[in-house]
Amino acid sequence: MKNLISFILRHSSWLVAILLVAFSFYLVFTQNAYQRSVYLTSANNVSGWFSETSDKLTIFFNLNRTNKELVVRNTELVNELQKLKSFIDGMQTDSTKTNAFAGDSTQMPQFSFIPANVTNISFSGPNNFITVNKGSSDGVKPDMGVVSQNGVAGVVLTVSENYSLIIPIINPKFRVSAKLKGTENTGSISWNGNKLSIAQLGELPKHQVFQKGDTVLTSFSRIFPKDIIIGFVREQVSSKDDNFNTLNISLATDFSSLKSVWVIDDKYYQEQKQLESTLQQ
Repeated sequence: MKNLISFILRHSSWLVAILLVAFSFYLVFTQNAYQRSVYLTSANNVSGWFSETSDKLTIFFNLNRTNKELVVRNTELVNELQKLKSFIDGMQTDSTKTNAFAGDSTQMPQFSFIPANVTNISFSGPNNFITVNKGSSDGVKPDMGVVSQNGVAGVVLTVSENYSLIIPIINPKFRVSAKLKGTENTGSISWNGNKLSIAQLGELPKHQVFQKGDTVLTSFSRIFPKDIIIGFVREQVSSKDDNFNTLNISLATDFSSLKSVWVIDDKYYQEQKQLESTLQQ
């Protein structure tokens, strides 16, 4: 207390000056309408700036959490959509199915989806690959299909406990059966190693009619459901076989901005694989 009193006495002149200045400002802004309006306007502007900046900072720091929540919600919606498609397909193909029941809510769809974030992506030549942050501990296995928000992305090559290595469409080793939307004639998707945004649909029957902009979809495949978008027809190019057409297609997946994917879990994959492998024995 003694030190405080001593400090006040030593700096009394400064303290008095500060009090007088503060009192002067008080009189100016309370007794004059113009100065008061200027003060209130400036105070509101400063307060608004701080509030806006605080809101922007809050939104920025919450982006990561928001993105994760969106990925989880999108996965739930994709799974629900697959359940609905499976149910509709069953209703359409089973002519003996009764309409007396509302549907079997316990029926499991063939496909489910595991969300994953891209942790690394390499476009260093023909051996392009993608690494994601989901592995065997999350149920990911080799030969599982991978899709982006817009279409087919690739297939799982190998997995560790927490990561998976994916061969994308833009890798010469990738192959998948494909067709044009609204048709049943199938061809094969491959990549010639030139442009990251363009692949080739080959082995398409010569009589198949096509137009620029036609949608290219998955056909018969052990790793992808039918009718997933692969890309869109750009143009016809030369073919090695005169009995077939080869088309350049613009890929639906933009690999230059790929951030997240979904790994497709086919619960019947192993059963089908084991059955077909008996022919090789």
